[in-house]
Amino acid sequence: MKKLDLKKFDDAYLQFVKGADATSHRRAITALLERVGLEEMFARCLAEDGVKSFFLLWERAGREEEDLKERRGLKALGVLSKRFYEKRDYRELCELFYNMIFRHTAEFLHLEERADFRKLTDHDLYTKGLLPPEIFLQLFLIETPVKNTNFDWDRNEAIAEQNLACLIVCLGDIYDFFHDQEEGEDEELENETEPRRKVGRNEPCPCGSGKKFKKCCGGF
Repeated sequence: MKKLDLKKFDDAYLQFVKGADATSHRRAITALLERVGLEEMFARCLAEDGVKSFFLLWERAGREEEDLKERRGLKALGVLSKRFYEKRDYRELCELFYNMIFRHTAEFLHLEERADFRKLTDHDLYTKGLLPPEIFLQLFLIETPVKNTNFDWDRNEAIAEQNLACLIVCLGDIYDFFHDQEEGEDEELENETEPRRKVGRNEPCPCGSGKKFKKCCGGF
C-alpha cells in the first residue's frame, strides 16, 4: 500500500463524497484507488461497461449455482440488485452490497468464535488490526455511499456510474483477498503431518500457557 499523503487523500475523498464535476470526480476515485493498486481495474470497469453487467449477473449466477441454499441467496440478490440498478436506487443498491460484504467479513474472521468480539463494527475492525490496511481502505470506500450523510448520489449519471465502478472493484479485490487467504489455510492443513485436534473452548490452551483456550489463543 502506497504511503499516505493525508492532504491529497482528504481532497480526493471530499471530491468523492460531494464533487459535481465528473472529470474531477473520476480523477479523485483514481487517486484513492491508486493507493491499493486498483486504478487500472477501475478504468477498465468503466471502459467495458462493467457496471451494468455486474449488477445484472447475479440472477444468472443463481441459476448456475449447484448448492440449493447458495442458489436461493444469489437469486434473491439478483432480483434486488437488478431492481435497484434499473430504478437508479443507488443508495439502496450500495447498502445491499455493503451489508453482504460485512456479513462475509464477519464470517471470514470467525468473529462469532472470538471471546472479545460480540458485534462487528468498523471501529473494532480497525483498532484490532484484523485486516490489512488496503482492505480497510476498500471497506471504507464501500461504506461511504451508505453511511456518510453528506454523500451525494444526485449529481449526474456519469458520477453515479463512477461511484458504482469504485464499489465493484473494491468488492472484487476484497473477495479475492478472502479467497487467497482461505486457499493458504487449506494448503497449510494439507501439509501438516498430523491432523489437528479440535480444542474445546474450556479446555487448556495447547500453547501451554495454562489458560483456558477461549481466554488464550482461541480468543485471539
